[in-house]
Amino acid sequence: MGRNATWTNDDGLVVGFGTRTNDNEVSAVVGGKSNTVVIRQVIDLADLEDTDSITIASFSPNAHVIPRGSFVKRATIQATVTPTTGSTSLLDIGFYDADTSSITVDDADGIDADVTLAAMTIGDMVDCNGALVGATYKSTVLAVGATSDSDVVVIAGFETAAFTAGQIILTVEYIPPTVVGRTIAN
Repeated sequence: MGRNATWTNDDGLVVGFGTRTNDNEVSAVVGGKSNTVVIRQVIDLADLEDTDSITIASFSPNAHVIPRGSFVKRATIQATVTPTTGSTSLLDIGFYDADTSSITVDDADGIDADVTLAAMTIGDMVDCNGALVGATYKSTVLAVGATSDSDVVVIAGFETAAFTAGQIILTVEYIPPTVVGRTIAN
């Protein structure tokens, strides 16, 4: 989770204030080859909201924005703290409109839907299989932002019951829309 509260100064810079800050839970670009971008973020499962009622509090002002038209090649989940819950809880990870003035769902479980506690065992890697994951150059997988008609951010939420503890690392590899090359005549 980011800061307790933020405000935007005259230059458009989002400034955080309050007693709590944790930059690990903000997606960051960690690598990539060729035209692939790899982002990674730590997600504290106990801080998640219900997927069916995501609020503006789920959006980090410094979240990595994935351009509309990008294709997600691969996404993985790796647990670093054992997830627990009072009852059966499921994890959804998807895409939402990057504009935080209103909440528009692009695909609430486009990265993965209903990931179980048993799947998030420390030492195991979950290969995400949501509807927007698995794009290759010739696949029929949809690009992100198609539904919301906008750039998107990654948001995780719970289904059924809230998690009481647990932490995961989410890694997303995507191909942004790019211009391959340009020839300039002499």
